[in-house]
This record gives sequence, structure tokens and C-alpha cells, in this order.
Amino acid sequence: MEAIIFGFYKFVIVPLAFLLLQLLRPFANGKLKEMIEDKNSGFCKLSSVHSPEVLAQQRPLWIHSASGEIEYARPVIREFKKAHPDIPVLVTFSSPSAKAILQNLSDIDVWTALPWDFEKSLNRFITKWNPRVLLFSRTDVWPVLADVTKKRNIPTVLFSATFADNSSRLRGVTRFLTKRSLNSLSQIHCVTHEDAANLQTLRIRTPIYITGDTRFDQVFHRLQNPKALKNELMATPEDFIFIAGSTWPEDEAVLIPALTAAKTTGIRTILAPHEINTQHLKGLTDQLESASLNYVLYSQAQEWPRNSVLVIDQVGILAELYTWADLAFIGGSFKKQVHSVMEALAAGLPVMVGPHHQNNREALFYQKKNFSSGMVVQVVHSSDDVLVLLQRMKKQHFRWPQVKEEIRLEISKNKNSTQRVLAAVQETISSSER
Repeated sequence: MEAIIFGFYKFVIVPLAFLLLQLLRPFANGKLKEMIEDKNSGFCKLSSVHSPEVLAQQRPLWIHSASGEIEYARPVIREFKKAHPDIPVLVTFSSPSAKAILQNLSDIDVWTALPWDFEKSLNRFITKWNPRVLLFSRTDVWPVLADVTKKRNIPTVLFSATFADNSSRLRGVTRFLTKRSLNSLSQIHCVTHEDAANLQTLRIRTPIYITGDTRFDQVFHRLQNPKALKNELMATPEDFIFIAGSTWPEDEAVLIPALTAAKTTGIRTILAPHEINTQHLKGLTDQLESASLNYVLYSQAQEWPRNSVLVIDQVGILAELYTWADLAFIGGSFKKQVHSVMEALAAGLPVMVGPHHQNNREALFYQKKNFSSGMVVQVVHSSDDVLVLLQRMKKQHFRWPQVKEEIRLEISKNKNSTQRVLAAVQETISSSER
């Protein structure tokens, strides 16, 4: 069955999907059109002074990250380059969303769109770049790519892998394709024992290791190397600061009534929308005005009045803003799926999430952990729930230094996954070169 499903994917699904996307391309827009054109053209950016031919001679480390999964790869790239400055790093991506991150990473020598999942295209790509090893970040293992690299004896490693109980990769017909792809790899590094146990239901033959989540290393690195903030806006230690990070309109529709009801409690609020385009900001500020909530925009503010909501209209500073706060709400959890809770937890904050958080292992795991503030992650289902939690946490504010330290110490136990992954990768490279 496994071979039949793989053959159907390779010779029917991929060609049909390719043809359909080519037909849609003239009518597509946004990221879909950009993705098609990047793959068609072989979009490529060289950060190195060397030519592709020279980089191929040096046999690069190849890392594939679909999009936001590059955050899991960043500490791996950084630490690998420290240990092997003479080995180039090649990064491929699936979604154009990754470009904004990749263009700012100095440790990458070349980054390019992953070719279509055709054997001929992938063989041509591998011949051009001559990689010594391929690392998949988090999830995005393409079946034909895994098959081609195995045939060409290129070691392949999946790291920071998660396989939730409800994962579609472990269900139905898809499980046969997942099994075939993962059995083509050299190693699989899971985040937790639960991930490994779920994966074992497929009877995977590839060696499986529990090495943790590399993104925690990236989060702590960011906290130790923060971006500059407008410190003239910083509140006093006596203030209780609530931050809502990466919010969508669905989240804001629940939060704003709670903030209105809490207006006289002295709680100060930071709202950091996930998207800061004109339409989203206009909708958010209109809601604040309708609720009679004053606000200031971060980019324009010279001070943060005590009775105003601070609206963040600048990207890339949310991790640093969490260090200003005492309690966080993580957006997406009233929309479809919650964004990462890691940055807030690493800053020592108790976190609240809405009902749609099953996609996030940390949000699930830390609901089971209790500290001085109660559960580290708490679930809210309505504006009333948000208000009750805000008021309760505000009353405990005098104990917050202890609370934050407890949470930071707990989260720091997740450090050093990167070193464990790289040690295994180094052994894999050495074995393949003997």
C-alpha cells in the first residue's frame, strides 16, 4: 500500500497539482502567485561572495524550512557556522513568507526556493549545489525529495519534529505517504516522548531521538540580544502591564470588551496586531474609539499616557515587548490556531490563550504546570473570562517578581536542543564520509 500511495503521489498528484497551479498563475495574486513564480524561476539569492560553483565545491549544509519554521533552524545555522565557518549554508523555503527572515540572516550563504517535488528537478538542484547533508526543520518533508536524497546517499535529518495526537499526517491515506517519507530519512529528532510515541504508531524504521525544541534556543538568544525599544514609553515597575501579542480581529473582538470593563482597574495594555497593514490597524483603532478607549501608536508616541492602550504598529519587536509586561494573551487562538507562546513564557509571563490552541504543544503542556500565579497557561473562552483573569492577576501583582522567576527557570529547562541536534548531525556527516 505504501508503495502504491507514493507512486500515485509522484506520478498523478504532483503533476496534476503542478498543471493546476500553472493554469491558475495568471489569475492568482499575493503569496500564491509569488510561490508559483519563485519555483518556476528558481528564485535564488547569494549572500556569499562565492559563486554557486565554488559553494558546490565546498559542499554546503542544506536546511529546508517551509516558512516560519526557519525560526527553528536559526540557532542550528548560527551554531553550525561557529563550529564550521568554512562550510557554506544553503537554505530552501516553500512559502515566500520566509524571505523577510532569510534576507536578514548573515550566516546563510545562499537561499532559494525549493524546486517542485519532481525527481528530475530535484536531481538537477542537488547536482548544482552538491550538499553534504539535508536538514528538515520541523515538518516540511517532501516525499519525492526524501526519496531522491536517499537514492543519492545524502544524509537527511528531521529536527524539532512534532507529531500531535490529532495530526493529519498520522491518519487516513496520508499516513502511508508520511511513513514512506520518514523511512527515507537518516534520523528523526522529536521534541518530546509523546511525539516519538505517536510517530511509532506508523512503525518507522528510521532511528528516532528525543532532543527537544531548537526554537527555545532561538528565543533565549533573542532575549540575550534584544532589539532596541522606545524606552521612553516604558511603564514603571509598579504598573501591571497586559500585552496581547500577534492578535487578529477575532481576538480583538473578545479582548476589547474586557479591556473596556477593566478600564478603571489601573491595568495598562499593549496591543500588538499580527498584521499591521492599514486595513487591520484602521479596524482595530475604530474598535478602540467605539469602546471609548484612548490609544497611542507606538511609532508616533513620545510618551504612553496611563489611560491609553499602546498599539504596536511596528514589526519585529514583540519578543522584546514581552519583557515589559506581566501577563500575556497570545493571538490566533480565537481565530484558527494560536501563535507561539514561547517568547512570552521565556520572558516569565503567565499566558492566556483562546479555545483554538490545540496546534501548539507548549500551550497544551504548560496548562499542566502550576506556579505561584496558578497555571502557567490558562484558557479563556469569552470576554468575561479575560476580565476575570485580568482582575485576579492584578490582585497578585505584588508577587510578580517571584512568579516571573519561577516561569523563567522552568522554561530554561528547554535550552540546548541545538547542541544535541548538531552533535547527531556531525556524527551523521562523519559516518557518510568514511
